[in-house]
Amino acid sequence: MVARLKANLPELLAAAQKRFRSQPPKLTFRHGPDRVELWDAEDFDPWESLQWETVRVLRYRQQKPDGKIIEALWLTDSSIREVSSRVLFHRAKSRWEIENQGFNDAKNRHDLEHICHHHPNSLLITWLLTSMALTIERLYRLRYLRRGTHPPRCAADFVDLLWFSLSQPATSDTS
Repeated sequence: MVARLKANLPELLAAAQKRFRSQPPKLTFRHGPDRVELWDAEDFDPWESLQWETVRVLRYRQQKPDGKIIEALWLTDSSIREVSSRVLFHRAKSRWEIENQGFNDAKNRHDLEHICHHHPNSLLITWLLTSMALTIERLYRLRYLRRGTHPPRCAADFVDLLWFSLSQPATSDTS
């Protein structure tokens, strides 16, 4: 597990910032054209509801060629023996890139704005999208795994079936 350490864990954030501020980086290297410095410690105290013995925190400072500096803190349950500081940095960066690309695609290709994921509508949308994904997956399995005695259908037939099933008229009360 790798998660960004933010202000929602103020005690851990303050302890990590204080410790790393007074230490030189444990590792410095080039990441493409950027200069990266890493601080890493695995002996931070877990918060009350966390069932870990200790928490590992990685801090990185990435300096771009134009002088811009990106800093972030990440926490993990992986020990330094299992995952090196450099590998953890790459995992954190790749997670960040995937998230940014997803939001970027949603905004630029589909005109979606950032959704607060704790909002009731966001939870509903997530549930509906999950249901739709399961429905599409089921249609795929029916089509390509050829269960049953029906002949294979083309993709357009499945789109039609999906639309028809979603738009069946409600029966009107004629009494």
